Order: sequence, then structure tokens, then C-alpha cells
Amino acid sequence: MRLAQRILAVATAALSLTVGALAQPAQPAAPANPWANKLFLADIANNREQAAPAVITHNFGDVPHGTLCVHKFTITNIYDSPMQITEVRKSCSCLDYVPMTKVLQPNDTAEFTVTMNTAKFVGNNAQTFYVTFGPKFVSTAMLRVSATSRTDVSINPGAASFGTVPQGTRAHQAVQVKYTGRSRDWKITEVVPGNYPFDVKLAEVSRGGPLRGGAEYQVDVTLQAGVAPGTISEQITLKTNDPTNPVIQLGVTGTVIAPLELTPNKVRLEAKVGDDAVTQRVLVRAAKPFKVIGVDGAEGEVTAELPASAAALPLQVVTIKFQPKQAGTVTKQLRIRTDLPGDVSAVLVVELEGTK
Repeated sequence: MRLAQRILAVATAALSLTVGALAQPAQPAAPANPWANKLFLADIANNREQAAPAVITHNFGDVPHGTLCVHKFTITNIYDSPMQITEVRKSCSCLDYVPMTKVLQPNDTAEFTVTMNTAKFVGNNAQTFYVTFGPKFVSTAMLRVSATSRTDVSINPGAASFGTVPQGTRAHQAVQVKYTGRSRDWKITEVVPGNYPFDVKLAEVSRGGPLRGGAEYQVDVTLQAGVAPGTISEQITLKTNDPTNPVIQLGVTGTVIAPLELTPNKVRLEAKVGDDAVTQRVLVRAAKPFKVIGVDGAEGEVTAELPASAAALPLQVVTIKFQPKQAGTVTKQLRIRTDLPGDVSAVLVVELEGTK
């Protein structure tokens, strides 16, 4: 679908209506629903001609007070122009989101993750994200999320958040689920199994006794050591014996990073024979402070400049320089070595082209 053509068709239709209605009393024009809302429709890739809704909604339902609710919206670019999120506004401090820097090419998809912190309100609450797309064609989508924060069940903290974890580390988080209602036999009966990159254990910590209600559970979440680098965003489902609220959703988030990461991990350098050298800065990142002690394979036409400071830092910069002596194309692998325990290193792929 060509977005420019659609905008022109809408304008032409509006002009025709205006000419036909010259003899009629003036009526206020109804505002059109934002076309950016269509990008969030689940079936938009298969039904691109459907009308844009006034708002995109998601209801988290009844959740324990303190729950950090997480939802992933899928964005599909159905237009023939690249799209990206240029601005996000929110109507409440209880809302947050994961920034999406990806540029969506035509037919491309991406996830837009939002959160709602029910520790900041009690009862029912509905709030709105305003997500603006651009830059060539601009429209602002409206995402309305809602939840009911229960007062008889609470979660602390609202999610199991590991933060940034080095690969190979068995990180652990404990979450307390507390019931303060009147039922004397309220229970969490089981953890629903899932293909998670972590282990989950459930234990009852305390109970109110036969004369009063109340119970407290602890959910232990342990990150497995062999998890590959990347972002973790999962939901654990806990079953209860409460027929009105039979499940509790517990979010698990975190980012596993490799012992050593390069940004970019592949570079391409092109230069003319006889000209000055061209350069490329490479960021070298680790979970703890380190030093770059050498770059194997950097010789001849390709050299590497180590960080100017000798201080150990979690982020270092290595500059790759290319000054060809003859025309031609070659690919090299440079190994960046560090003083991290275990001789941790990373390979940088360098594509080189010398021209006349």
C-alpha cells in the first residue's frame, strides 16, 4: 500500500464532499482515526485495507497489587516508506516502555514492549501511550492499557528483574506473593511449566491460621548458566485455588551479555591507494572493568590503535585504521585480547577494499 496515494485519496474524497455540500449548512468534520493505529493490529499483514481503529487496547485484567504488567505489541509496517518511532508520550507515571530504535522497512515487523506498574494505584486504571511514527509521514498511534490492582493479593517486588548479567552467571531473584484476604484456605497450587531460561521454585512461607485468613509465598527464580546473550522477557504463571482469580502472572526480565561484546562486530573499510588512512572506532564492552592488551592480525595495511587511557574500564574504544598499498579486496579477522580472567577475547571481522 502506498501511503502517499492513500493520503491523496482521502484528500480528494474530502474535497468532493465539500463541493457537494456547498448548499448545506456547515458541519464540523469528524476527526479521522490515526492511521498509525493500523500498524498495531494483529492481522494487518493479511488484511491491509481494514479501517484504522480509534484506539488500540490491552487489558491486563485483575492483578495483584504491585505487579509490573508487561505486554509486547507487534508493529507491522504495511506502507511503502520506512517507519520509525520518533516520540513516545504517556499519560501516567505508572507506564513505561522499552525504546525501539529499529527502522521498520516496508513489510518489516518489530516488538514494542510496554509496562504498567500497579504498585502506583489501587483499583481499576486505564492509561494511554501516544506513539508517534515518522519521519516522512507522521501519525500518532494511541495504545490504551488497563488493569485492576487488587488489594487482597500483592507482589513484592513487582517482577523478577535480573538487570544486566554476564553470560555464564547463575543469577537469583526472590519475589514475595502475599494474600491478605479473608479466605483461610487460599493457596498457590502450582507453577505452570514453561520453556524458560531459568528455574522456578515455589515455597509457602507463612499462613494466617484457622481463625484468620492470609498467606505468604516466596517464588525463587534462578537464571540458568548456559543462557545465550540477549534480552529476557518472560511471564511465569502461578495457579491459585481462587475460582474468581485462578492465575497470577509474574514477569521476569533481564539482559544477558557476552563476556566481551563488540559494536560493531563487523566493519567495512574502503580507501584509495596513496590517500590517508580511513578509520573505524569499535566499542569493546564487558560486564566489569578490563584493559585491552592487544589486537592480533592488525599489521601491514591494517593497524589498530589501543585505548589512550591505561585505566581498566567496562567500555573501551579500539580504532581500526586501513591504508591500502595496492588495489583489491580482502577480509580479515582481528582478535581483540583483554586482561579478563580466562584470556577472554572477541573476533572483529574486517572487510577491506583498496581502490585506485
